[in-house]
Amino acid sequence: MEGKRVKRMTFNADADLLARAQQLLGTSTATDTINTALAQVVRTSALAGLRDLPIDDLTPEVLKQLRKPREF
Repeated sequence: MEGKRVKRMTFNADADLLARAQQLLGTSTATDTINTALAQVVRTSALAGLRDLPIDDLTPEVLKQLRKPREF
């Protein structure tokens, strides 16, 4: 987790649920499982927000323009 802010904490977790999540996510440690699951929750929420955007005028031309590299 180099370069990431890490907060050490102690909590109780359902062992069976954690084991099942590890299987589904392909992770090997509780920490990796929890971090991967949290990242997926955040990603799912962001995608849900995109789903609700009005895209009536999203044409191939507009998409092409949006995909161009931007300079900041």
